[in-house]
Amino acid sequence: KISLMICASADFAQQLHTCPIHALHRKESVSAMTLLQLEYFRVMSRTLHYSEAARELHTTQPNLSYAMKELEKELGAPLFEKQGRRVRLSAFGMQFACYADKALRTLAEGQEVLRQMKTLPEPLSIAYIDELGYDFLPELLRSFHDTFPLVPLQLYRYLHPDILPRLLNHSMNFAFTIYEPDTPSLEQLPVTSQDMMLFVPPNHRLSGRSSVSLTEIGMDPVAVTQPHTAIRRIIDEMCETAGIRLNVVFEAEECNAAALYVSSGLALSILPFSPLCTMYRAEAIRIAFPSRTRQICLSYDRDQPLTPSALQFLNYVRKNLVKPPEM
Repeated sequence: KISLMICASADFAQQLHTCPIHALHRKESVSAMTLLQLEYFRVMSRTLHYSEAARELHTTQPNLSYAMKELEKELGAPLFEKQGRRVRLSAFGMQFACYADKALRTLAEGQEVLRQMKTLPEPLSIAYIDELGYDFLPELLRSFHDTFPLVPLQLYRYLHPDILPRLLNHSMNFAFTIYEPDTPSLEQLPVTSQDMMLFVPPNHRLSGRSSVSLTEIGMDPVAVTQPHTAIRRIIDEMCETAGIRLNVVFEAEECNAAALYVSSGLALSILPFSPLCTMYRAEAIRIAFPSRTRQICLSYDRDQPLTPSALQFLNYVRKNLVKPPEM
């Protein structure tokens, strides 16, 4: 409810005409009605009783009566009619009541927006790897924004190796990235997983298969990610389990480059399945042996104090996404 100054002095007319809102609108082409008059009218139109309305408004009955007469004068129409000893809204009053109430509610909403603007939460900085920017992250952030529309979001795309230092130096609040073992300072909450798939060029001898074993790759050229990447660690573990050694012809810095190599017909590749992979002319085949998944986590530094915005986001993700890690 909009806070209004209640003018209860004897010279009520003088106070009405010196009200700042009235002064701002004192032009021949603009109505000089005040917020006070509108508030008085709203209460009076609801109670239809001068004494009761005056008590609710913490003013005197003569002040209320004068305010209503001044408002009727501004509008050029009677807002109330006498019905014996009682008062009722006139046809003009019934029509105007809707607009008065709407105007006061709109101003109250504006006042609340300004109040919130003065206390805007701190921006939330989130790092992410490229493969999550096509379906998983947009859906999550859209849902979070619908729930917490005033939290400013700042998004930064990095390669996985570049994310960890930014979490540890607190330049990022959170990161959606690959599970990173042996990092005790990081809290890593599993949120989704991606199956590791074999990607082959069109018309490759393995295309059309529903599943394959890594042993079937043979000496075909393979593009993999670089040794320092989390994906490469998974690939190396898979090869060790299968007892094979890949014929590596290209080591890519990230998944995009490896997928491009496949779609160009230059090699096969082992990559996690994501919407990004469907952008290339390559066929994804399930690896039946040895099957692996890449775990995606919401990561943050345990030692970093959480701002109110960060705590809201963390609780939201925990409630809606976090699931036990796959073994």
